Amino acid sequence: MLGLEEAFDRFCTYMRAERGLSPRTEKTYRSALEIFAAYLAEQGVDCAEQVTMTHVRGFVMSQNRAGLAPGTTDTRLAAVRSFFRFLCLKELVQADPAMTVPGLKIGQRLPSFFREEQMTFMLDQKIRCGHGENGGHGPEEDIFLAYRDQAIMELFYSSGLRLSELTDLDLDRVYTEDKTVRVTGKGSKERIVPLGEAALKAVQEYLPLRNARTPAQETALFVSRTGARLTPRNVELRLKRYAAARGVTERMHPHKLRHSFATVMVNNSGDVRAVQKMLGHEKLSTTQLYTHADLASIARSYHRFHPRDRMAGLTGSTESPGS
Repeated sequence: MLGLEEAFDRFCTYMRAERGLSPRTEKTYRSALEIFAAYLAEQGVDCAEQVTMTHVRGFVMSQNRAGLAPGTTDTRLAAVRSFFRFLCLKELVQADPAMTVPGLKIGQRLPSFFREEQMTFMLDQKIRCGHGENGGHGPEEDIFLAYRDQAIMELFYSSGLRLSELTDLDLDRVYTEDKTVRVTGKGSKERIVPLGEAALKAVQEYLPLRNARTPAQETALFVSRTGARLTPRNVELRLKRYAAARGVTERMHPHKLRHSFATVMVNNSGDVRAVQKMLGHEKLSTTQLYTHADLASIARSYHRFHPRDRMAGLTGSTESPGS
C-alpha cells in the first residue's frame, strides 16, 4: 500500500511538473497535507488507501475545534481534495473519500482595494531622493530605487499583475511599441495585457538606470541595487516603504494593487469578460466579485451622504404621510 509521505511527494511532483504549481502554492499544499497526515496518525492511519470519508470529515471538524478561521480550514480541505483527485486519476486509490465532504460555510469576503483617488494620490506624489526615504543609500542608489519602485507600482496598477508574474517578468516581454506585456500566470499559461501610458513612461525612465548596473546576461526587468532579479519578498517590502513614505496608513501589499486594477476596470468598463482575460482568471465568477466590491463602497457612501437616507436614520420614523 502507498504510504502517505510517498503519496504526498508524487502529488507535489505532479502538480509542479504537469500543472505548473508555484513554489508558494506547493508549500501551502505540502503544509496542509502534513497537518492532515498528523491527524490521520492519531487515528492509526498511515497509508492513502485506508482514508475514508469519515476521516476527512473528522479532520475538518478538528480544524474547526482548534479555532482556525473557516477560510484556513477550507484551504486545507482544498489541498486534501486535490490530493485525492490526483490519486484517483493515477489509479493509486479506488475511491475519493474527500469528494463529498463539504467545506465550512463562510461569508464571502470582498477583496480589499484602493479607491481611484487613493491610487492617484500615491502614484502622483513624487518623493525627493536623498532624504532617507530609501534607507540611507547614496544619491545614485536613491534615484535608482525611486524610479524602479515607481515603475513597479505603475505596472501593478496598469496591468493587474500577480506578484510572481511581476518578479518573473523578463525584459524582452515588455513590448513598448505595442504597449503590451506578456506574462506567465498560473499553470504556466501566458497572456498579453495592456501597458498604460503612465506605466510605459515609468518603465522607460527606469530602464537606463537598470541597464547601467545590470549584467548583460540578466534577463529580469526588475532588479535589485546589485543587478540581480528582485524576489517577491523584496517587492513586498519596497511597496510597504513606498506607501509609508507617502503617508498611506492602509495595509499595502501587491495583491491589493491587483484588486484595485480589477475593481476600477470592471466598474468603469462594465466588460467583465475582458477583465477576466486580462487577470488570467479561469472562472468568470472570480472576476464578477469586483463588481460587488464597488457596490459595497457605493452603498456605504449612499447611506452616509444621501439626504433622504440620512433623514430616515435621524428620525427613525416609519409612519406614512397619511397616518
